[in-house]
Amino acid sequence: MGKILLAVVAAIFGISLYSIVNRSETKINFPKNGYYGTGNPKQDDTSIKPFKIQVADKEIQDLKERLKNARIGHEQLEDVPNFEYGFPLTTLKQWREYWLNKYDWRKHEAQLNAFPQFITQIEGLKIHFIHAKPPAGYKTVVPLLLAHGWPGNVYEFYKIIPMLTDPKKHGLGDQVAFEVVAPSMPGYGWSEASHKKGLSVFVVSRIFKKLMTDRLKFPKFLVQGGDWGSAVASTLGKLYPESLIGVHINMVMSNNKPVNLLKQILGSYYPSLFFEDPHFSDFSFKKEVFFTLKETGYMHIQATKPDTVGVSLNDSPLGLLAYIGEKFSTWTNAKFVQEKDGGLEKYFTKDEVLTIISIYWFNQNILASQRLYKETFADPNYSEIKHVYCSAPTGVAQLPHELSRAPKELLRSSLNLTHYTYLEDGGHFAAFQVPKILARDVFKFVRSRL
Repeated sequence: MGKILLAVVAAIFGISLYSIVNRSETKINFPKNGYYGTGNPKQDDTSIKPFKIQVADKEIQDLKERLKNARIGHEQLEDVPNFEYGFPLTTLKQWREYWLNKYDWRKHEAQLNAFPQFITQIEGLKIHFIHAKPPAGYKTVVPLLLAHGWPGNVYEFYKIIPMLTDPKKHGLGDQVAFEVVAPSMPGYGWSEASHKKGLSVFVVSRIFKKLMTDRLKFPKFLVQGGDWGSAVASTLGKLYPESLIGVHINMVMSNNKPVNLLKQILGSYYPSLFFEDPHFSDFSFKKEVFFTLKETGYMHIQATKPDTVGVSLNDSPLGLLAYIGEKFSTWTNAKFVQEKDGGLEKYFTKDEVLTIISIYWFNQNILASQRLYKETFADPNYSEIKHVYCSAPTGVAQLPHELSRAPKELLRSSLNLTHYTYLEDGGHFAAFQVPKILARDVFKFVRSRL
């Protein structure tokens, strides 16, 4: 048995070495431009206009009326007091009551408007973005693009942006600060949704690159992201490495090359032989696969018929609350599924989660946001871009409660991995949940790049 294992390890080492030496760093022939506005292609208005969030009173009143008249036709199972079946009725009624009678949208609208915001047009679409600059006194200021994911939006960054722009005030250093640009992805927040099919995450990356280099004139910038933002960031590192200082991501999945699959399977039995980090001493490929299958039902719907479920969610604020709220429970920590309240208020307040949901509601773009799944998986460049090497220097912040965990040994064949940290706390919504922990790692990474 020992000789067989030794032979397998030697084979994996050989294949890994071959993969690294022969990995593809060829530039992909991805289209340089596209048009996703209405009608025939038109010239973009390249001006940058100030923007202020201002939801009409009638929209707020409409939300309250819908919450008040929400139809609930089911009962909670007597022997399921937690989130095992999704958002339980008892907890849902409590959140509905709070949203209807205590939640104050205007308070959070003002909170968001405290950040300078702008609109510009790129590839036919109005793109909304926050642009926050540091105060004077920092020796080095680095442009940073923050990319959000689903079911989040730019509100995820309201706690971390002040830490990134003024780290001295938050005990994160006094030499380096960030000039933060946080755009709403097309079809999210206050960015216009595509009017034509084909707007994949790769197109989003191109649009964001144009925002940073063409509109804002940054010769190079750092990008940070989680969830879809991680895909945006790594795609930028693949397609436009010459424009990047580096890529920092807090969600990463190992590629499915045969050698990596073999490492994961054998690493489940002999973790110390394959994974240096002791945090992976309990690594189980089987558990990873089953957890992924269990938690990605939403993805199959959104990647096939997003408009069907989108209509339902856009018409019912209570349905939207259940659909998104459940993700903020389970994706923060899978163990929270056993909690009666889903552990939702262990890291977030009701106000914070409801603000994320309210942004989808008032902009009526939950359906558009879900189309990103279908467009990405249907993109003809998907397979090629997925397997190309990310040549930009890349830092990974591994969260202990992220949906998937990837040891650095599984990442080197696909990423130019120069920085890897296993953080002490946090789940899928890192910037929202543990902003200071994430910010500290971003600063650590950028200092290594300067």
